[in-house]
Amino acid sequence: TAVDPRVEVHLDFADFDSDVKLTALLTDYRLAADHTVARLSYVFRKKAEIEGPPQSEADFDFKVYGRDDESVNIDSRLRRRICLALLPALRDAETELAVWRTSPLRLLLDDAIGQVPKAEMESVGAEVSIATAKITAMAPIQALERALKDRMANLAGPAQDVQTKLGLAPTDPLRLFRSIRLLIDDGKRGIADASLGSANLALLTLKLEEFEWLRRKNEQNFTLVCIEEPEAHLHPHLQRTVFRKLLDDSVGQPLSLFLTTHSPTIASVASLKSVVVLKQHENEGTKGYSLAHLNLSAREVEDLERYLDVSRADLLFARAVVFVEGDAEEALIPVFAKTLGYDLDALGITVCNVGGTHFAPYVRLACALSIPFCVITDWDPGESGAPLGATRSINLLDAIRTAKGIPVLTPAEKTAYGTDHHELRRASAAGGIFSNTTTLEVAIATAPGIGPRLLDVLEAENFGATRRRRIASWKAGTAIDGEQLLAMVATIGKGRLAARLAAQSVALEPPQYIRDAIEFLNGHE
Repeated sequence: TAVDPRVEVHLDFADFDSDVKLTALLTDYRLAADHTVARLSYVFRKKAEIEGPPQSEADFDFKVYGRDDESVNIDSRLRRRICLALLPALRDAETELAVWRTSPLRLLLDDAIGQVPKAEMESVGAEVSIATAKITAMAPIQALERALKDRMANLAGPAQDVQTKLGLAPTDPLRLFRSIRLLIDDGKRGIADASLGSANLALLTLKLEEFEWLRRKNEQNFTLVCIEEPEAHLHPHLQRTVFRKLLDDSVGQPLSLFLTTHSPTIASVASLKSVVVLKQHENEGTKGYSLAHLNLSAREVEDLERYLDVSRADLLFARAVVFVEGDAEEALIPVFAKTLGYDLDALGITVCNVGGTHFAPYVRLACALSIPFCVITDWDPGESGAPLGATRSINLLDAIRTAKGIPVLTPAEKTAYGTDHHELRRASAAGGIFSNTTTLEVAIATAPGIGPRLLDVLEAENFGATRRRRIASWKAGTAIDGEQLLAMVATIGKGRLAARLAAQSVALEPPQYIRDAIEFLNGHE
């Protein structure tokens, strides 16, 4: 709340009994209700003596404790065993790699140097000294060295003379080995010459190797790696390659990775149930929406992850979503919206083509993330039996209710909606589900403002004489035959036809059900 804001983080550890050292570290923090789980907690909150809303950071303090009991302090030995490494957004990878004190290469090199026999180190130092002596003995170099030495002595005086000398590298063996640096282009260039993306990738690689080294040396047991905006300076293909591997749960690496990102490319390779979306709400601050407990089958999760991978996960960053069946709607909806005065990109609204009519998992995803949405679908009347669109709408109403924790429709309500389609359309529209009375193509063909343009597009196709006569008849006022129209559309392809129609003009008046859907979403966005 605004009066008492707080942040709490609770870490539960299980399955550690087989490791004697971990058991010794964690056993004091086992939960009373479940001794197989040890819990470590952190809370950041307003100081107890502060009345009213906090005014600054000074009004806060934090507490780290174990066993869900604030009186149980965490031993410093344990805190060293669990490392939290932060790579901030505005990181200077080049400088961090260049400075010996901060470089993650330091520990790795020191370990490697410690394994080199002393005699070998001294031998290398002697060889470097000989090579350096040969170069610095050259007359021009000697002259420059004397000039610099004399000027230094004149400026500082003999008492402050630091005895300058030109050289290629330290001759002390330990300092010589510590001068090793990471190079690129097979050793031709230093990291300072690398792109910002390459430098950041090198830093991340060395950090991960450092964490693994510390674990092998039993200095740490687990690492929490937090990276802010890892997409900075990285090519999209590299983003996908690197983070697909890092986010792969099957690797079993002893670290947890936390990423904050605005990159749909990175989000597209993350496991769906690892995603947490942060949304700003007026008067409520920022809320987090996790997909960890998304109620979907394994196949539905797989389908969603495949969609997000292909679409680069724009859906996760959308302020609102229009779910549609296919390419035709995807091409035309933005044009229809612009005719009504709405720029979907400017409003942060994404058109999501689900490639069919299986909307349920997408709707549940939107509900879980609190993303306003609408569904635009065809009524698909059949020759006999209930229209497919009616059954689809009833099932979607149930999916929305389930996702929002509302009781599903009763059998009596379903039966009533199955016979009273007018009432079903009203209830569906209230829930964000909009359908026509036929199919998209027929609805467009019969719409007063857009039908003639569709016929113009069809007329421009190289159809046979029979179809050309039909198009001419329809343009003259004869009622359009839906089956014949759909047969022509199938020949061209729905997506291609929609693209050609959209290219005619931005002023395309939408059919009423699409107008209603766009207006609905704008009112709920």
